[in-house]
Amino acid sequence: MSKPDPTGNPPWLFGFLAAPAGIYYWGVSALLIPYLLRKHGVPVNRIAGVVAIASIPNIWFFLWSPVVDLGLRRRTWILLSAALASLCGLVAILESAGPLIVLTSFLFAGNVSRALADSAIGAVMTTVRPEVRGRAAGWFQAGNIGAGALGGGATIWLAASAGLPLLAAFSASIIFVPALMALRVVETPHPRLAAGPLFSALFRDVWDVLSSWRTFLGLVFFASPVGVGALGNLISSVGPDYRASGAEVAWVTGLAGGLLTALGAVLGGPVCDRLHRMTAYAVAGILSGLCGAWLGLGPLTPFTCGAGYAAYALTTGFAYTAYSSLILEVLGRRQRGAATGYSLLSASGNLPVSYMTWMDGVGYRHAGVRGLMGVDAATNGVGGLILLLVALYFAKRWKPAQAGIPVEIRA
Repeated sequence: MSKPDPTGNPPWLFGFLAAPAGIYYWGVSALLIPYLLRKHGVPVNRIAGVVAIASIPNIWFFLWSPVVDLGLRRRTWILLSAALASLCGLVAILESAGPLIVLTSFLFAGNVSRALADSAIGAVMTTVRPEVRGRAAGWFQAGNIGAGALGGGATIWLAASAGLPLLAAFSASIIFVPALMALRVVETPHPRLAAGPLFSALFRDVWDVLSSWRTFLGLVFFASPVGVGALGNLISSVGPDYRASGAEVAWVTGLAGGLLTALGAVLGGPVCDRLHRMTAYAVAGILSGLCGAWLGLGPLTPFTCGAGYAAYALTTGFAYTAYSSLILEVLGRRQRGAATGYSLLSASGNLPVSYMTWMDGVGYRHAGVRGLMGVDAATNGVGGLILLLVALYFAKRWKPAQAGIPVEIRA
């Protein structure tokens, strides 16, 4: 088991804290609700519209993340947001046979609340010792992705035989129960300040993040196409190109793919604690590029698809851990703006997921599945090599992060 940090928050704890958000977003919003709507005869294009609107908070959650830095304790926000997301998920499932505007509104509200948990957990993660930031990030990503895969599989399995009330109650329970581990979080309360000094302290801390050299350098990595795992958004649609059956595609790209990504995230944690986080980020992207090359150059068989995507899922989990641990390394310890700073940097990583999914699709349009895989492999491989050169250059100038002291770039 990973060594605990001085605050008493061991890295594995973040796996439990991240589970409610993963179950709500991946398990309920992205998997169960589309399944139920299709079952109720809603056209696929309208389902896509519901999911797209409900997912908007995932991009803009940094706009309301400052509330986490201004009031209650972070563990209170984690519990409160999980409770609200649980309630919104329950109502959304019950309303899945009703008006879509009601369903969409509750899904949207649940994602607003769920995002507050991410901000609060990110703020707590900034307090762990620098030498275990990779492991904390790995467990966080594993809890988010792995719990989402397991929760989605369990709810869809139950939906095949249970009525909506039982399904809604079960889903709400598995969203909220893991959040009770927030009671295990140890944190030092901020001293109470009047409104003026409070907002001034928050502004100074956030401005320090935005104006720092380490932030600009971090954004080079976060906004790059490296390690974003965009292939995961399209892999289920290319099964026929590899002559894979529907059952094979569902297994490899569904539950198994989610659990392998979670496993890659956990295994990547110790690696990120041994390598410089920028170097680990670049290496993860290069490994993803090699997996994409296998998928693009290998024979179009079910084995190529299954083995290639299994490896891709593992490397994607590693890349996600490198991404989160680099965010923590860029932020260092924050006095007032930890949640806001974490949310701003985390939101920047959503952009490459969108544009890389589009670029992979363009590759498929021009050259079929080999074009799709070629685009994904080239952007990860070439981009990873460029980032590796950047990492090797700046790692020598990056002071080792120390507990309680934000890292800096030497002039």
